Amino acid sequence: MESILLSVYVQAFIAAVGGGILFTIIGIIPGTDETATMAPITLILVLMGLPGPVLFAWFMGIIVAMQISHTVPTAMAALPGSTMAVPMVLYSSLAKRLGIPHVAMRKMAAGSMIGTICALPVALVFALLLAPVGQKISPYIGLVFTIGTIIVAYLSSAKWAAIIAIIPFAFLIQGFQRLAVEGVGHTLFISIFMGITIGPMVSEIFTVFAPKLRDELGRDKPNEIWLAPDVKSGGLIPNPFKLVTPKQARQVALFSSIGACTFTFSPVGMTVMLGEIAGGRCKELYQKITSALSVQDGVSNSTYIGEFIIPLVAFAGLPLSAVAAGPGASLFNAPPRFSVDPLNNLAQLLTLSDYIVFGIIGIVGGALFAFPIAVKKARSWTEFMFRRISHEALIGAFLGLIFMLAFYEAGLLGIIIALAIGIFGGYLHNRFGVHTGVQFMCYYASSWLVAQLLSVVGKIV
Repeated sequence: MESILLSVYVQAFIAAVGGGILFTIIGIIPGTDETATMAPITLILVLMGLPGPVLFAWFMGIIVAMQISHTVPTAMAALPGSTMAVPMVLYSSLAKRLGIPHVAMRKMAAGSMIGTICALPVALVFALLLAPVGQKISPYIGLVFTIGTIIVAYLSSAKWAAIIAIIPFAFLIQGFQRLAVEGVGHTLFISIFMGITIGPMVSEIFTVFAPKLRDELGRDKPNEIWLAPDVKSGGLIPNPFKLVTPKQARQVALFSSIGACTFTFSPVGMTVMLGEIAGGRCKELYQKITSALSVQDGVSNSTYIGEFIIPLVAFAGLPLSAVAAGPGASLFNAPPRFSVDPLNNLAQLLTLSDYIVFGIIGIVGGALFAFPIAVKKARSWTEFMFRRISHEALIGAFLGLIFMLAFYEAGLLGIIIALAIGIFGGYLHNRFGVHTGVQFMCYYASSWLVAQLLSVVGKIV
């Protein structure tokens, strides 16, 4: 028995470190999307049958690594290393003008680490407080998902447009589900979920085939990117609390703790709001920039961790958050292994001690490579990525992986449905701001919502 437990601990650490290395590299490449990169690889590991604690450590590790490493291109070149880094571009560009991008990068990396340290215990405590309520809502899962979808939609930049889009998107999903039942004998998860995942990319690629839009996207010359000079840092693994001032450390801890509890809100929205509050308290420009960036990166990490842990602990595995319904969806719903109706997923495989022990393993494993790289090797690694790694090749690799998964689920029909969902959902995302978080929530709400609407229409007719 002890050897088996030891094996799980070793597997978890290897998974966290391996995921940390992989997503450190991915995070340094500008413009990558968390869902498009985290979701397909996590789904493969789920279907491979990895133990629940190992999967938890893996996902915690890749969250930490991605949220730390995305600071590198964001600070050094003012190009967002991931979707969550977009709110940090403004202050990063101001830091570049002041000639302190290396300082900004260290503040962001330190803030991310401090936010991570605060997020795990705060999210667990808050989830335990919510648990009695969570156990009572399971019979109303369809209604809960619908209300959650409406809330997430209204909190997005599209607001009422996103709320209106819920109905046609829900009908589109259920229409494809009916088509899948007729074609392959079962409903789909992977193809539709991955279709939403690749939507923004597919929509942009699709515009290339329209001459007018292709001409608008054309460029006369390659982009020019200027990197700041490198600055050496002592110590093998720097102390994050020494990279920020005591006041900034307190700010990061406070706002990250708040972010770890806001599981129903958009992580990007919380990053923007809490970062602006922190920056608004500073009058001097240098302090404003460094304080806002350190808080923003801390909040980006803490909200991600909170939105992953709280649905598992408080709601017994109902994916009631943008992270749980998006990047981490396969840990909640991945037939035939995991499902949400009935509830049978990662939440049922973990105990409270597992969340603590394997959460720490995931955090340590994910940060072991990402944090020293972000602080000590930021410029050299950024230059290497810009020169040697093709963004188009990375997108192509993930598209290929996603189409392989869709084919695995439903053959050619799965690929066609993934593409159709991707084009429609991607257009909603890119054109109207109906982001993928709304669409993922809509996927879970669509069955109940469409049934209720059809019932109402039937009564009227």
